[in-house]
Amino acid sequence: MQVFRRVILPILYLVVLAVIAASLAWLAFAPSGDSRADDEFPTGELVGSEVFVERDTIEAHVTVDGSITIAEPVPAKPARDGTINHIWVKPGMEAEEGDDLFQIVVEEVEEPAAGPDGSDAEESDAEAPAAPAPRRTYHTITAPVAGTVGAFDLRVGDDVAKGSGDLTVTSRDYSAVADIDPVELYRMGDLPDTAEVTIDRGPAPFDCRELRLLEAGVPPVSGAGGTGDDSAGPDESGLDESGMADDGSAGSGGSTQLRCAIPDDVEVYNGLTMTLTVDIGSADDVLTVPVTAVRGMGEEATVWVLDDVGEPAERAVVIGMSDGTLAEVKEGLEEGEPLLEFVPGTEPDLEEDEFGEMVW
Repeated sequence: MQVFRRVILPILYLVVLAVIAASLAWLAFAPSGDSRADDEFPTGELVGSEVFVERDTIEAHVTVDGSITIAEPVPAKPARDGTINHIWVKPGMEAEEGDDLFQIVVEEVEEPAAGPDGSDAEESDAEAPAAPAPRRTYHTITAPVAGTVGAFDLRVGDDVAKGSGDLTVTSRDYSAVADIDPVELYRMGDLPDTAEVTIDRGPAPFDCRELRLLEAGVPPVSGAGGTGDDSAGPDESGLDESGMADDGSAGSGGSTQLRCAIPDDVEVYNGLTMTLTVDIGSADDVLTVPVTAVRGMGEEATVWVLDDVGEPAERAVVIGMSDGTLAEVKEGLEEGEPLLEFVPGTEPDLEEDEFGEMVW
């Protein structure tokens, strides 16, 4: 018994510890059991970087988010300095174009007639009559457009300056307005006259008209019409010939926008969010390549074609329509030709997925 406890049992402990140590060493330093991974995906090979010229159909459109906006208020500007004599409207009232809004009285003092020798009459005649009383004239300022009279703080007896816009009328015209990334303009070409407007939880999608582009710094057109004979001219609009405001600031917020008019028979409200879709066109059964494979646009585009040994060679091509994923090839490539999927230097980083495989 003493031999077992002093000799055999310690030896068994040592054997168990040796087995445990050997197992831990195997787990830590043993090579991967899947040796086929290195054969299928050699180090340095870019998987999925080669594509082929294929025939496809391109339906190109640009979709941007925006909102419904009411027309900008149009000021009713007096053409002279004067004093308010009468006000016919109140804030919130509806007015038709040409309706009377307010009236001003202008007092003008006539200068005394000059004497025969060019001097004033009162200097040539010691007993000249007193200066005549000021002559009063009345001028009515009318609504520049049909719409709603805005808030104003004018009262009878207040003095107003020529060209002041203290009273405005907002037309009942609505527009769809959306900011657009300027780079999208490269593939739009000439704008169509209409675009499709989709309002979430609103009326069915409909077409807006008079689609136009407003680039940064260009003020939107707020409406037509004038204020009658007493309205201020274009030079008093607050913008100079370059489209800058009197204080030197740009006439708009600085973004590039698409804007189109909402039809009169569609019920909308100011501030509604919407999606504007511009149809650029379509091309059926044309040669296409991924847009990631193309540098440039139009007649100044380039792709990298792979030769028989897989070496890329730069080639000039002519690119047509694009839907943002595929680009139409008009000249320079033939169906089935291999080329790089990405322009050199623009390849995405490779990452390992959860199974240890390399993915884009």
